[in-house]
Amino acid sequence: MQPAEIFEQMTQRIVDKPDLVDEVGAIFQFDITGEAGGSWVVDLKTAPGSVANGTHGEADCVITVGQNDFVGIMSGDVDPQMAFMMGRIKVAGNFMLATKLRSLM
Repeated sequence: MQPAEIFEQMTQRIVDKPDLVDEVGAIFQFDITGEAGGSWVVDLKTAPGSVANGTHGEADCVITVGQNDFVGIMSGDVDPQMAFMMGRIKVAGNFMLATKLRSLM
């Protein structure tokens, strides 16, 4: 699975869970490194929520992670806390918001 496919699935999860915007209330930017990487914005602040390619100058939380770790985290094969402690995930902005992303997994 590639990061782009995971972000497509996130779009459907947001549609399926319209209360995510109220629960999370933040904008996330994902900077995925590697050959199939790129940048995506997950807006869970503005109803109805959205996922888009690109960057957001006012993201509340920016997560930088390699494509293999990202795919592993989203598939449940990699523990995000361990990856963070090992320096394989970098978080800028409001770190605590990253914990709210479990609902998108």
